[in-house]
Amino acid sequence: MNHKLPKVTIVIPVKPGLEPIALSAVKRLNYPKELLEVYLVYGKNPSMQRNRVVSIAQGEIIYFLDNDSLPAEDTLMKLVNHLMADDNVSIAGGPSIKPDKLPLLPFVFGKTFESLFCTGSSRSRYLKTGEVRETTEKEVILCNMVMKKKDFLFYGGLNERLYPNEENELMEKVRVSGKKIIYDPSAYIIRTPRQTLKAFIKQVFNYGRGRGEQTVYYPKSFNFTNFVPLFFLIYLIFSLFKGGYFLYPIYVYFLILLIDSVMKAIKDKDLRILVLPFTSFLLHIIYGIGTIYGILRAPFKKIREGEIRIEKIPVS
Repeated sequence: MNHKLPKVTIVIPVKPGLEPIALSAVKRLNYPKELLEVYLVYGKNPSMQRNRVVSIAQGEIIYFLDNDSLPAEDTLMKLVNHLMADDNVSIAGGPSIKPDKLPLLPFVFGKTFESLFCTGSSRSRYLKTGEVRETTEKEVILCNMVMKKKDFLFYGGLNERLYPNEENELMEKVRVSGKKIIYDPSAYIIRTPRQTLKAFIKQVFNYGRGRGEQTVYYPKSFNFTNFVPLFFLIYLIFSLFKGGYFLYPIYVYFLILLIDSVMKAIKDKDLRILVLPFTSFLLHIIYGIGTIYGILRAPFKKIREGEIRIEKIPVS
């Protein structure tokens, strides 16, 4: 069976000073060790770091992880099988789920991203939803994604001016060209959500900023639903100035948030979920602010340069 499997290059970008905790899980992957090569790539521009490793990779398939991605043992095998089953499949990925036991803040932040009302179909990036299916950039996340190397190079790799949303732009180019993207809910990794409110706000702001920049750099990727938080922010500012009947939709919005959180708290028997209305509202507003900033900043943004150090890690 091993001779039928392709060689896989695993790419893990690491910020200087951080420990590559993903390695422990990588070494437990259920995939022939002789068909794996693992690179840690240190630097301050993850898109550039990943591109540099792919340029020297020996694998037919590239597996992108983050420094703190902990893939399940069968995740890589499942994702590779999706690529090998269909020549027209270019990318496959699965969710990044939170650990079972977490303190209040990372638990609530994780639940916020899992909420359909809060993040829409993108919640599939953080939750095992549905069955294996063809999908779009909304459901696949770069910290748990495989791609054929030849396709990665053909589409020009990751936009080095973009981080985050660099994979979203790349996936949109793949989708527009007619190639397929596969989502497998059972091919998951485990990642701990942000630990503090400040880190959560920064994360959400950067997601919004990345979406704004991505849309400027690749207008074909525009999707109305991605800009709902921006339109909501504009409406919120307008309604607060006008008052009266203009405020009624806000009351309905918070009522929906409250009912949704109460139902989830009852179902999961966890009162911590009652914090969701606050974090959901915060996510929508901060994401909208980030989107505006990203749109305005994109034309003037330059590639972030810096030293990049690549280290090949033995997996046997």
